[in-house]
Amino acid sequence: MHVSLAVVCIQVLTFFKFDITLNYSLLLFTFLSTLVAYNFIKYFELSLAKGILYSKSLKLIYSITIVSFISCLFIIPMLSNLELITIFIISSLTVLYILPINSLNKQKKNLRNTEGIKIFIVAATWSLLTVLLPIIDFFDKIDVIGMIYFIQIFIYVFVAIIPFDIRDLNLDIKNLNTVPQNIGIQRAKNLGIILLFVFIILDFVQIIILEHVNLTSVLINIIICIILSILLFNSRKNQTKYYASFWVESLPIFWLLLNLILYYLRPF
Repeated sequence: MHVSLAVVCIQVLTFFKFDITLNYSLLLFTFLSTLVAYNFIKYFELSLAKGILYSKSLKLIYSITIVSFISCLFIIPMLSNLELITIFIISSLTVLYILPINSLNKQKKNLRNTEGIKIFIVAATWSLLTVLLPIIDFFDKIDVIGMIYFIQIFIYVFVAIIPFDIRDLNLDIKNLNTVPQNIGIQRAKNLGIILLFVFIILDFVQIIILEHVNLTSVLINIIICIILSILLFNSRKNQTKYYASFWVESLPIFWLLLNLILYYLRPF
């Protein structure tokens, strides 16, 4: 559930950044659909295994997933055509992420285990969901600022995935070609730090060249990048169970809280 909250938090940040009124139907749809997608990706293979399909915990997960999916169907008529097209693209990527692309292929590869592209698919999906989807009905927002912000969120998600890949080094198949597998743990961390530095530079580009983004927003982004850098730096193969799956995934929640706190503390 915290993954769904994290996605919704970044989506809310997008609404704030582009001064768009919050679309609560879209936010609810995002939360529920992300919950469905997460459970689908995480438990699909488990559901095919004998003796696991009907365990009590999985029964509860199935029930929550089904209720969430049905709720999404009721929200769909409230969304615009452009939003639905974007959702269809995101949903297609999600399905292909777990299901074999070619069922006739003996290896039955999907996007998840296709060498080298897993991290790009996840980052692209999150960016489409949290940046493009909220602004798709506002053509004036899909400009240079919109593209830069899309790249920033892509960078953020890309870097946030690296601690998970480091954690899973002993579990991932050798030819998955994750970033730590390709360049090693230390170089993966260095790459993440460099990308976060690029993230901050893009903020200053918006201020200096495009005269957009206030200094408070930049300060918050610097804080978030520093925290993510620390979490990345301390990532280990033998990290604690909830190091990545709680602290890293929960960072967008803190990101939104910082924005809300500074928003309400601002001088009138």
